[in-house]
Amino acid sequence: MTKPALTVVVWDNIGNTLWGVRFNQRFGPDALRDRLPAADPAALDAAPTFEELFADYDVTLYECKTLEEVDQHIADADFLVLHKEILPGEVLEKGKKLRLVQHLGLDYRGIPMETARKMGIPCAATPLVNYLAVAEHNWALILNHLKQLPQQRVYMQQRGYMENGWGNLVPLGIALACDQTLGLVGFGEIARPMARYAQAFNMRAIYWDVHRFPELEAAYGVEYVEWDEVWKQADILSVQIPIKPETHKIVGAHEIGLMKPKALFVNTARGKLVDQEALVAALEAHQIGGAALDVFYDEPLPLAHPLHDLHDDLRNHVTITPHSAWQGHWTHVRDSLGIWNNVLHILRDEPIEYRVD
Repeated sequence: MTKPALTVVVWDNIGNTLWGVRFNQRFGPDALRDRLPAADPAALDAAPTFEELFADYDVTLYECKTLEEVDQHIADADFLVLHKEILPGEVLEKGKKLRLVQHLGLDYRGIPMETARKMGIPCAATPLVNYLAVAEHNWALILNHLKQLPQQRVYMQQRGYMENGWGNLVPLGIALACDQTLGLVGFGEIARPMARYAQAFNMRAIYWDVHRFPELEAAYGVEYVEWDEVWKQADILSVQIPIKPETHKIVGAHEIGLMKPKALFVNTARGKLVDQEALVAALEAHQIGGAALDVFYDEPLPLAHPLHDLHDDLRNHVTITPHSAWQGHWTHVRDSLGIWNNVLHILRDEPIEYRVD
């Protein structure tokens, strides 16, 4: 029996859209089983491959890296899947056969929604579980710094309360979140839940982005400020923008020099966004209050890198983690399945999830 033909165009230079349904291809045949929680061996059945999901179809899959490639194939596409790319309306107009435009991530600014509406193409934007994990990691780093948890651990190990008194931690400089201003460089998929967390802690939150989102500012309790101002005003500055040629080392000595003397610099985005030498120099000179880093200019972080020494001495208030912020049970699997299950919903004439209008 002939299988129905299906053409899918994917434009994703990061790889998250297909990673979770190609886990075994990427990491070996036992990759999923090795990563299963011991208490949930049956979960393997909940992580099908792309081929298993679409076993009933003859799929032609175009994995595009450039707009030109998308433009070349979109006329034949039944489904278009995007992740962090900007699709011009004139290109979308060529997709006369499209049955769904599916975006990975709630920040779907790259979809020309007006064009999609005119063409009657449904659009969906599924949340990134991967990015929610990063937002949680960010917040853990922030609270770790504000509450000085590494220092408190040493305090207890050394029985410091015998000298200073039980509960007397004034020398450690414990800070209250409600007294801080959170600055977000970028207001996308990771920054938005962080703004929600700030609301819960009654913190002031400000943001800068290449696009302003006035329709989101009240909902997330954030204020838009210009580039220099986000660096000047923030007590906690978190970088959440993508790495592109134009953002390479976008954070340099100028930006770091604008920060408050006690401000914390947080980066879980990409190490190459930052002039790392300038950051190290500022930390060594105690020019800023500290740093919490999950990403580095060169990865893995070289064994002899000065950031290790800064991290090892608690007086520097530097925390580094091994690019682990994204990790959680099945983050990539859940992200990919959110996309491809929506495609299956369309094929089965079922309602799609996370539809946007």
